[in-house]
Amino acid sequence: MKHVKRFFTAFLTLSLGLMALTGCTVGEDTSSSGSSAASESASASVSASVSDAQSEGLTPEADATANMTLIGIALAGSAEAGDSLNGQAEELQSLLQDAGFSVEMAYAEGDGSTQSLQLNAMIEDECAILIVEAVNADAIDSALTSAGEAGISVLACGTLLDHSAVTCYVGTDYAAMGAAQAAYIVEALGLDAEDAGDETYTLELVAGDTDVDRLIYEGAMEVLETYLTAGQLTIPSGQQDYADVATADAAGRMETLLTTYYSGGENLDVLLTTSNETCAAALTTLHASYAGSVYPIVVGAQCGLESVQWLSDGFLAMTTLSPEVTYPEQVLAQIQLIRSGEAVEDCLTAGETVTGDNFLELLVDTGLYSVSISGEVTEGASQETEEEDSGDTGDAEEVPMVEYEAEDDLDGDASGDSSEGE
Repeated sequence: MKHVKRFFTAFLTLSLGLMALTGCTVGEDTSSSGSSAASESASASVSASVSDAQSEGLTPEADATANMTLIGIALAGSAEAGDSLNGQAEELQSLLQDAGFSVEMAYAEGDGSTQSLQLNAMIEDECAILIVEAVNADAIDSALTSAGEAGISVLACGTLLDHSAVTCYVGTDYAAMGAAQAAYIVEALGLDAEDAGDETYTLELVAGDTDVDRLIYEGAMEVLETYLTAGQLTIPSGQQDYADVATADAAGRMETLLTTYYSGGENLDVLLTTSNETCAAALTTLHASYAGSVYPIVVGAQCGLESVQWLSDGFLAMTTLSPEVTYPEQVLAQIQLIRSGEAVEDCLTAGETVTGDNFLELLVDTGLYSVSISGEVTEGASQETEEEDSGDTGDAEEVPMVEYEAEDDLDGDASGDSSEGE
């Protein structure tokens, strides 16, 4: 009889121990006289585990899922350069680890094939979530498909990924950039003014052929469609759909537009471009070949050195400055939503509109660019300091932007030197 009691006691102890380890609690309908106390002990053990998990930023539901704490981060740049996620990659890693996650991070160093291999390795390691700053969308297409098939959530960061496996995107609101372009056009032309009248303005579009360009185009056209329908804006070329205006050769498209529709001196009132490269190429051609008497309002997007030079010279009316996205906090917030089973939406940050009026404040005073007395724009803050300057520097603290009258210099170059006399 003693052997039976010992066996029953050992069996009960072992059973309760296993239940506690697996996170199960003992049911209230147990007939054993010692089951109530054992149940309380097991529940206390589980509660302690949950408390520990919550203190580490984890939820009970997530702990019950295998590998929900393992996160893979696939970055486009290199660790040495610190160019991934605008230099916030290591900060993101630390924040996730402090929240109780294990992190597997890899740098592709600008190679799409390498990134594809890295993503496949993370999938094999059963990462529950992948954070991807893509080098090239096509290069990692199959890896993303595999992630989707494995039920792995994918957060695209910084670089847009048009793939069904992507759960959400964290980065710049490019559609808002396009909307800002359209808003500038509407205000500049007075299209919403009470005395707008029946005047019609001509518009042409030169877009790049990337997903970013497409979003900027769509954001702009969503606003401008009203004015196109009302006849306040017209497109002489008839080329309005994205498929018709998107190109990798912006200079060639601009030349075709000018030769075909504006060679007789017809005025182009507005030119909308969708990226720094597209803007610079289109403006170069416009400046060399445009025969109209009124220089168009040119709007661009994504401040780069080339377009900022055109802005400083007075030939680009406005562009947009990409925002500083705080990736660590925003990515962590999205991950917490995913793990709690809540709906996840894109986390977008809008940029700022840059014109000749706020050029110095947004681009020069912040150290993003500097402009010399001659009007040359360079990246970064000026290297000159008050100690290096000689003579009276009292009036030299701020270098003014060089102003040009664009319509008076159509035959010259962007520096303002005309090849023909007046």
